[in-house]
Amino acid sequence: MARWTIDQPMTRTLDGIVALRIRIIGGHVNILPTDDPVTFDISDIVGDPVLVTQEAGILTVTYEDLTGSGLLERLRPTQLSRYRGMGRRSATVSLRVPRDCPVEVTTLSAPIVAAGLSAKTQLRTASADITLDDMAGEVEVGTVSGNLDARDLDGSLHFNSVSGEIAVAGGRLADFGARTASSQLLADIDLAPSSRVKLASVSGGIALRVPATTSAAVEMRSATGELDTAFSLDRRDQPGRRSLSGKIGDGVDPASITTTTVSGSASLLRRDPDAPAAIPRGTQ
Repeated sequence: MARWTIDQPMTRTLDGIVALRIRIIGGHVNILPTDDPVTFDISDIVGDPVLVTQEAGILTVTYEDLTGSGLLERLRPTQLSRYRGMGRRSATVSLRVPRDCPVEVTTLSAPIVAAGLSAKTQLRTASADITLDDMAGEVEVGTVSGNLDARDLDGSLHFNSVSGEIAVAGGRLADFGARTASSQLLADIDLAPSSRVKLASVSGGIALRVPATTSAAVEMRSATGELDTAFSLDRRDQPGRRSLSGKIGDGVDPASITTTTVSGSASLLRRDPDAPAAIPRGTQ
């Protein structure tokens, strides 16, 4: 096993990397694709040294006391800041990895930027924001209060948060699930045939825009929140239960769209032909 304990800026190029794992506290994480050997760059180190290991093709970037026992896997992100002064640790971690390299990242407050990856990507953070661009394959994101901004995704996306917002524009998804308690779920995307969309919020608003030619079975439900749509759907309003439902489009292999809120509003919007995808703020 190759091992580096890093307390000064360091750059290394490595061969044979098949997976990436990052577990840090604060700072910043950047992950970009490359057709060349893997490169990692560690800089802006504050607090304890960063530990980098290469074993059986797995590149791990972490701290000495976060290895082996799987501390980050057992603790919730909100607990980490109380563990041995972790909140005072930070580093900027920049990597270039193959597009098909599986990636796992866990941070407390370090923002994460990833682009151009096509293998399974799992990202977790407590309070940091996450930015994704041109991702394919399976993407899973979990935050406490951090937001997700994603552009031009192709594949599947699952997002879970307490109060973080998700904003997605562009791309074509076959499986899209998002859940938050109090923030907004905003998306303007194309849907693959037979794709599944499930969006749920307690008090936050939901706005989903799809192309005017989309074919889908739609079910929008809320206890007290306002529901509206640019498509022709059946409306039913009863005490404590509101719904819009029906089918849109007439294509084969229709998608499935479900939105659920308690008090938050939900809108299903239509994108005109040739119009670019854009974050649907409000109901525009």
